[in-house]
Amino acid sequence: MAYESLRPWLQVLEQQGMFKWVDKEVDKDWEIGAVLRMIFRAMDEDKRYGIGFRNVKGYEGGRVVGGVVASSRKMIAAALNCEPNLEDIHKRVTSGMNSPIEPVLIDIGPCQDIVIEGDDVDLTKLPVPTWTPEKDAGPYLTPLWVTKDPDTGRRNIGIRRCQIKSKNTTGILFGAPDRGGAIHHEKYKQRGEHMPAAIVIGGDPIQYLVAPARYGADELAVAGGIRGEAIKMVKCKTVDLEVPAHAEIIIEGEVLADHTEPEGPFGEFTGYMAGGREGPVFRVKCITHRKDPIVMGVISQFPPSESSMIKRALLEAGLKKHLTEELNIPGIHDVHALEAGGGTATLWISMKTMYSGHVDQTAFGTMGHFGMSYFKWIIICDDDIDINDPFMRDWVMAWRVRPDRDIKTIPDTASVELDPSSFEPGKTQADIGGTKMVIDATKKWDYPAVSLPPLEKMREVAENWDAYDLPELDELKLPREG
Repeated sequence: MAYESLRPWLQVLEQQGMFKWVDKEVDKDWEIGAVLRMIFRAMDEDKRYGIGFRNVKGYEGGRVVGGVVASSRKMIAAALNCEPNLEDIHKRVTSGMNSPIEPVLIDIGPCQDIVIEGDDVDLTKLPVPTWTPEKDAGPYLTPLWVTKDPDTGRRNIGIRRCQIKSKNTTGILFGAPDRGGAIHHEKYKQRGEHMPAAIVIGGDPIQYLVAPARYGADELAVAGGIRGEAIKMVKCKTVDLEVPAHAEIIIEGEVLADHTEPEGPFGEFTGYMAGGREGPVFRVKCITHRKDPIVMGVISQFPPSESSMIKRALLEAGLKKHLTEELNIPGIHDVHALEAGGGTATLWISMKTMYSGHVDQTAFGTMGHFGMSYFKWIIICDDDIDINDPFMRDWVMAWRVRPDRDIKTIPDTASVELDPSSFEPGKTQADIGGTKMVIDATKKWDYPAVSLPPLEKMREVAENWDAYDLPELDELKLPREG
């Protein structure tokens, strides 16, 4: 099922117990962020849900929702219309990458029910939360950004943090220089031109899930491929861009070529505050929105978060496709980005090694894939290990790695400026570069048998557990060799 907009998606989430409205009056400057953070810090993943606030102090009729895209694997699977396991999620995402459906342009859409231009523009009338109370520089949008390459006309969609600075200006952090928005902005600056841009708030969850797709892909076409139908678009009122027709709010304007201001700090996916430096400024020309619009935020900050879940889903699927279909590396079984690293710092790959250099080929192929510049820990193990099981990962590191032989450090590699361990204050990626570590945790020769009963015997006991009149078992977790 494809969701045309945010509103039917919220209804489905509510029906499935994954969304709840709060009627109590809440303060957007601290309370919304604190309540939503409790969902991620005080609940197991399978119990998490999104929250809507419809009584925001000082904003009569204003509504804010958060945690409605990727609070859990179950929520992501509901958006993708698949089973809530990593294999099916990866298959659905890969299907969209392999069979994109281009967006279609329509004449009018509900995102332009109300049009506000010129001196009437006022961002402060939107109930935008402060997500990390008393630490963020102010209220922040966490929306989709739409820009186009001035040379090719190719569109880019990305989730970017956006500090509300005044009635008609925001800050913007484009992230690493290889990201689409950053590339486009640099091209416009070289031309001495302001960059047209549009902020998209609230919409089909798949649009957010595909936002980390690699540069060059049309994220909305990938979303169409996953949905099985094209996303409907409308032309902006004041800039030469198209935006999803059923979004809640569209903010049109341009990123200035010749002006910067302090931006941040903001609570980031690393779990640390980041920013507080000069950054580009977005000047708003026009705001359009649906009747009774909903402000939607994507939860970042300390992991686990929606940010880490989204990055995991896209980067895992994209990397597996890259290794197996584009580089034709054989033997790849599974990939897993650890959520504690924001889905972008620590990566595990399980594979069947077939020849000398196979592990290094996989590691370096991984580093060359878009989005992998973030990863600084790459651990590769045999395909008998479930790399989604933390205990099995620890067991492999304990008994299949000899540090002097199996660990390689690679200096002067790409990194991410949001990583506080990579650069001392005042330095940047351009000054220093980063370091990566590859750990070969595969068996180099035949090991002794695993000291467990044979797998078939363990399964037989598990299947007949009731006969022993003992408390119910949890999931059986074993190396596949038994």
